[in-house]
Amino acid sequence: MLSNKLKALACALSFTVAGLVHADPVTIKFAHVVADNTPKGQGALLFKKLAEERLPGKVKVEVYPNSSLFGDGKEMEALLLGDVHMLAPSLAKFEHYAKAIQIFDLPFLFDDLAAADRFQSSPQGRALLTAMEDKNITG
Repeated sequence: MLSNKLKALACALSFTVAGLVHADPVTIKFAHVVADNTPKGQGALLFKKLAEERLPGKVKVEVYPNSSLFGDGKEMEALLLGDVHMLAPSLAKFEHYAKAIQIFDLPFLFDDLAAADRFQSSPQGRALLTAMEDKNITG
């Protein structure tokens, strides 16, 4: 009796795994408010290229530049509602959700770009990436 149950379970699992192999790709909606030829726009297009190259058939990235999906004032709300999956907003948009992000608004805090990179790689800088997890936002 146990053998028949194990066979049935193995059969069911094999159909489940087979279904996952042939599943539709995950679609990621990436919205931003600037043109494709800006650094932020180029970053979004590079993310699309790399994600689709490295996960062929598993991920499809749709990039929506120039506020074509949501305007500057609505994109954070759209992210929180799940209407868009990725954004590239200014840091000022996050200050409402995590006051610690305001550190980047302080003028002359970092001597140079290397100092800013060192801070972002530090435990304190890495902690900023998780400062909004209670809102389901990860940096």
